[in-house]
Amino acid sequence: SNVYVKTFSNELNQSVFWRPERLWASKKGALKYLSLFSNQARFRVNRKTTGLESLSAFNPVQDGVRDTNLIATSSSIRNSLFFNRTSNVFTAEYNFQNAASKTLLASGFDARENKYNEISSRLNIARIFSLEYAYQRGDKVVNADYVSGRNYDIAYFYHKPSFSFQPNTKFRLSLEGRYTEKKNSADFGSEKAYLGELGTSLKYNQAEKGSLQANFKAVNIIYRSDPNSPLGFEMLEALKPGINYTWTVGYQRSLSNNLQISLQYTGRKSEANRTIHSGGMEVRAFF
Repeated sequence: SNVYVKTFSNELNQSVFWRPERLWASKKGALKYLSLFSNQARFRVNRKTTGLESLSAFNPVQDGVRDTNLIATSSSIRNSLFFNRTSNVFTAEYNFQNAASKTLLASGFDARENKYNEISSRLNIARIFSLEYAYQRGDKVVNADYVSGRNYDIAYFYHKPSFSFQPNTKFRLSLEGRYTEKKNSADFGSEKAYLGELGTSLKYNQAEKGSLQANFKAVNIIYRSDPNSPLGFEMLEALKPGINYTWTVGYQRSLSNNLQISLQYTGRKSEANRTIHSGGMEVRAFF
């Protein structure tokens, strides 16, 4: 419209990487133990507010997307704490992330936020086998004031184990699983979804020639609310209640020093629905 709103902007971009092993790796005792930990923090925040009534207009991380004085924001705050990061036997990692956005549209605001905590680890057995595990708990919020039925506040968690076989640098075969629970806030309906997933993936690389990637997943979903809604799309991860099958095959090959071709095929099948196939091809020329 031709109505202008005066806003105040602030922006913060910062990255801090703490690596004590560079100083204490050769030490003994407590310093040697502390050298096993490292931490990386990244901040990227851009906010626009309507007033200077308080110091919040100068604080890029104080207010959430539901603040009525906040006109627009795009932020990503992530912190990663590593244990034994450079080890080829066992490593562990703790991540915290908060990604938020708010946009002023012609018909109103659209605000989104995804905040989670995650713990992951990897254990290499012998030389060719490895075990990985990840646990994540978080909250997804969507608040759109220009239309009804799109708002939700989903608390979720998942467990994701995997077992991999990698005899060399060219070939890798993995068996993966995931169990997820999601629950919408009582203010928006208290809908629940349960997802169980089992799949396998394969990677094959040829140096300076090409690579092949493929995966297949079977996903069983229990969801007793409307699947054809914005909430249903998020709860079901674009699938359908019941048993779903998804698969992907991708192939990339270098035809010459400056020409590369990529082929991509995906498919999915749900109960009482026809199989959906899609494919694409891309050719890149480097000058």
